[in-house]
Amino acid sequence: MKLTAFFSIAAVSSVLALTGCSSTESIGSFWLGEDGEITHDAEPVSVPSRSGLVYTPDSRDREYQQHVAVTPGYKDPIHSGFFPAKTHKALNDYASQLAMELMGNATRLTQQHTVGIASFVRLNAGLSDSTVLGNQLSEYLITELQDFGLAIVDFKLTDGITVTPQGDFVMSRSGKRLAKSVEMDHVVTGTIIEDDRGVRVNARIVSLQNKQIVASANVYIPAFIVMDLNKMARVEAPSSITE
Repeated sequence: MKLTAFFSIAAVSSVLALTGCSSTESIGSFWLGEDGEITHDAEPVSVPSRSGLVYTPDSRDREYQQHVAVTPGYKDPIHSGFFPAKTHKALNDYASQLAMELMGNATRLTQQHTVGIASFVRLNAGLSDSTVLGNQLSEYLITELQDFGLAIVDFKLTDGITVTPQGDFVMSRSGKRLAKSVEMDHVVTGTIIEDDRGVRVNARIVSLQNKQIVASANVYIPAFIVMDLNKMARVEAPSSITE
């Protein structure tokens, strides 16, 4: 690892010597890497002879050494039970990354083309098994891709508003209540591949006219983000609208 800074207790000795402390050896050295991690080197840093520098380690030095001890070896966060209380990224951040990559390599796609966004499905024999992640990711992509100027078609809209005691609804997943056909030029879809570390999402924009892929991208979403989504969606409320 390339080192960007080096701190030696021997260097501190010069200050302590001026204050009248006495000793015959240093206690070690500390290395600060580019990743900001501090590593303690147990080997003492020799003090030049006849330098007059002396230092005696006290309880504060020993306590500090305990805090900077480095455990060797990599620990898989999934198998070691690491679940951060806070993370800087959420699912919409991964959707934004996907949208940027899709639009970055898109060909033969203009703002005049209408685009529908479908759920992402598991890569299996049926290709019809979606997940909480697959559904929510498609919803986030509506906003992200529209920000790039694409004309997004929401094919889940019904022909009118249904008024109920629970609320007023205009969206549905019932084929009976949706329009028989919705015109669109392209569709955004993709597959999800799950493993014990997370989910690989493969996204693509496909032309409905000739089935050509005009853009593709992929992103890997860590398992702890996916598990949080599943916790929030364990209980699904039954539909209150008569189909």
